[in-house]
Amino acid sequence: MGYYIRHFKDLADHEHCEAIQAKVWGEPFVVPTNMTVTLQRHGGLAIGAFEPGPEGEQMIGFVVGFMSPTHHAGANRALSHHSHIAAVLPEKQGRGIGEALKRAQGEAVRAQGLNLITWTYDPLEAKNARLNISKLGCICRTYIRNAYGDMRDTLNAGLPSDRFEVEWWLDQRYVGGERRMANDQVRFSNPHDQLSIEIPRNFQALKRADPEAALRCRLEMRERFEQAFAQGYAVTGFTLDNERAVYTLTRLSG
Repeated sequence: MGYYIRHFKDLADHEHCEAIQAKVWGEPFVVPTNMTVTLQRHGGLAIGAFEPGPEGEQMIGFVVGFMSPTHHAGANRALSHHSHIAAVLPEKQGRGIGEALKRAQGEAVRAQGLNLITWTYDPLEAKNARLNISKLGCICRTYIRNAYGDMRDTLNAGLPSDRFEVEWWLDQRYVGGERRMANDQVRFSNPHDQLSIEIPRNFQALKRADPEAALRCRLEMRERFEQAFAQGYAVTGFTLDNERAVYTLTRLSG
């Protein structure tokens, strides 16, 4: 594997976290050291991925989040953990580091007695969808228009910052072919009552090639997902292959 996962242990870890953000998103987008320190000291989690090197260990990725009240039925103590920001250095991506960080976060949240983690991501970013929906098994039934306003970093500039807010139920299981919660709070009415929504395989490339087409895509997908969620569907699956990137949505019961 070549790397290991651990919680931040000193101020240097928080400073390295800030430096990674600048490399991934560009200078305008930084959650500062004073904020990540404060979150970790007051019930939040700051977890890093590290590689050993000739000059000592190097942080190559991180995830940072905090406890939050939640309206979702079935959440232990009416609390969730909200995973605010996560990143892996561009040259280290594609090695499963992001997934390893999320699973370490999941174990730490379980140790706090919680069973739900939420976070946001751009629904048009196919690689993020593959991790969040396909690999981790999150569901999504919340669409937030322009969640963070006008973002000026290199990945988000020029478009409304629409986001999915996903739910990662740490006690989820499958019963009779249906995805359910162990506490039986989230059920699907019929695993075959589904619809599909296709997105671009590489939204960043579309933005660079044709910004107007990217905006049209954003607004079209906003309408389709909002309509589906209003009709009781939730995102439950995602497929990414050499030709297509497709979400599967399943109708919830109740």
